Amino acid sequence: MKHCDESGQILLLAAFAIGFMIVISTVMLNNIIYASNMASESSNDINHFEISNIAQITQDASNAAYYNATTGNQFENDVYFNYLETYSQEISTLYAYRGFSFSLGNSTLNDAYFTKNGLITGRSNWTIIDNIDHTNKFTIEMGDTSKLSNLSDPFEIHAINQSGVPIWKMKLYDDGSNINVSVDDQTHTIGTSNSSIYLNIINNTPKDFHFATSTASETYRIDYFNSSNAMGLYSITGTLSDGRDFSRERYKVINTTISIASSKNMINVSLPITVP
Repeated sequence: MKHCDESGQILLLAAFAIGFMIVISTVMLNNIIYASNMASESSNDINHFEISNIAQITQDASNAAYYNATTGNQFENDVYFNYLETYSQEISTLYAYRGFSFSLGNSTLNDAYFTKNGLITGRSNWTIIDNIDHTNKFTIEMGDTSKLSNLSDPFEIHAINQSGVPIWKMKLYDDGSNINVSVDDQTHTIGTSNSSIYLNIINNTPKDFHFATSTASETYRIDYFNSSNAMGLYSITGTLSDGRDFSRERYKVINTTISIASSKNMINVSLPITVP
């Protein structure tokens, strides 16, 4: 009789254990299903990563459009915008499969400031490229020198070594009559106000800029300062300290409007796209 009581207690405990395990398993399964549904729903809606990705691939498409439209020194405006129109159609189709509507509004190409994003409101003091071992091309062209300020607030270009010490400085400013360039405190007149200015900094044209000799045997970066006070084109190429080649250039800037909408919300973003 005692043996039967013990067997009954064991069966009762086993039943409780099985029931407890079923309850726990059911709760866990419900949580897994809920989390899966939440993830599925979130993937079907717009998030901040979506806009970031679109901005990056639009910048990449704009760069590809620029190089596709450029032959030598000749830039074909129609080829550039036809390329972007094709890109817009393709990405609109891609997002349509995901249940999103997408549109890309292109404005005209505008002259760019030397700021980070090419707009006058962009970051004015910034690093163009870091860890440079050698620069083999550095040109600047300003078609509208009326943006230049006076000597109290000039557009400046610095080469700064790894210790944070400027090893070369250039200042560009308008004294009211002439456009002046000052390199390491040696000032030259390079044009009159409102005239176009072309500087080949490596080849010392139109003046001796001493860039190559000042940066020799140094690892350095190139910084712009007060760059919202100047507008134009720049092109810099060379070799980094790890042996890789680099290229940084700016031709124009385009203000692009991106619109994307799901069944739940819609986002409109205006983005400056630098070209290239």
